[in-house]
Amino acid sequence: MTAGTTPRVLAVADSDSYLKWAVWTLARLRDAASPSPAPRVSAVVVRSPLAPSGDQVAAAVDGTGVAPPAVVTPGALRRLVRRTRPDVVLVAATGPVAELAAGQVLRALPPGRRPALVTGLPGMALPATPQGTGWRRWCDAFVVHAHAEAAPYAEEFARRGARPDLVLTRLPFLDALDAGAADRAGAPVRRVVLAAQAKVPATRPERVALLDGLARLAGEGYEVVVKLRARAGEPQTHHEEHPLDALWAAEHATLGHAPGAVGFATGPMSDQLTPDAALLTVSSTAGLEALARGLPTVFVADFGVSPELLNEPFAASGCLRRLDDVASTLRAGGPVPAPAWRADHYLHPQASGLPAAVADLARRAREGDLPAVRLRPWSRPRYVYTAARSALPAPLARALRR
Repeated sequence: MTAGTTPRVLAVADSDSYLKWAVWTLARLRDAASPSPAPRVSAVVVRSPLAPSGDQVAAAVDGTGVAPPAVVTPGALRRLVRRTRPDVVLVAATGPVAELAAGQVLRALPPGRRPALVTGLPGMALPATPQGTGWRRWCDAFVVHAHAEAAPYAEEFARRGARPDLVLTRLPFLDALDAGAADRAGAPVRRVVLAAQAKVPATRPERVALLDGLARLAGEGYEVVVKLRARAGEPQTHHEEHPLDALWAAEHATLGHAPGAVGFATGPMSDQLTPDAALLTVSSTAGLEALARGLPTVFVADFGVSPELLNEPFAASGCLRRLDDVASTLRAGGPVPAPAWRADHYLHPQASGLPAAVADLARRAREGDLPAVRLRPWSRPRYVYTAARSALPAPLARALRR
């Protein structure tokens, strides 16, 4: 790529959490001081039953300056790549859709003219899994968000016969730690916000117990709000078998709580992370957003620590508490995250390596210096199923999913 050439970066997403990660990553690339000139960025969503709703799209792009994405079929994605010739494609999607999108990108142009393929996961990505790397073994670069992720992902990709560049950057929607965060430290907490998750905790009794604990916090004098990724029935990255808003409507009276003891909200998480707020979650990346803002943050320990709960990365954080201990913890100023954990995990201070990596990949793409990629489906039945439901009209795709 010649000096002064503007790199073109296209993000391809499939669901609400991946879209948020994609557009914030694009925004950080665009706003970075280097490389110069800043890349020209855009995003699309691959059509599928996971495609975000209009409200979810608005929440994802809020504050990024990235245009709301169009929804495209796999074939339309291939034609878009052929027409616009991006230098780098950021594939931000669940595993089978990520491989489907990568296949369309690779088929759009001759091997010597193909874009570079960058991918990653939209939050805490430990433990590294065969599925996480297997569906993405075609990538030129894989984004990690913590020092602790690098070695496990290098090992898992090597088991798949792949050796992508591992690029370290902070999660793009984390605010920089600044004087504003320090000013908020120690401020009295009036609101407690739960960052809800679709699959964590998993069972109905556990989710009812979580709501009961939140309502008891309201009895301690806090305003309690559950920040939902989606209302009951709305699409999201992971299927939610027991939506918390529907469970509360069904169970609050049985639990002995008034209907207004717990409130529910959607929209950007930043709207909820006010200076008078504390954040609770089992393992949502919203906990990192709250920590970066200097807000009291608790990772709920009532359900244990395990890979299934996605909270093993927080085991050494110093911020795990049981629900019954949250009120006293907040009155004491909230938990203090361990400095060594911050540095090794997701609040590290290291400058992002992604702008330089994207600039180099864009140069290599324009010079035809990227290796050939032979893409064979990681799981052919799952790949065919994903391709079918992404190509079908939305009502038929939803019926196929059911």
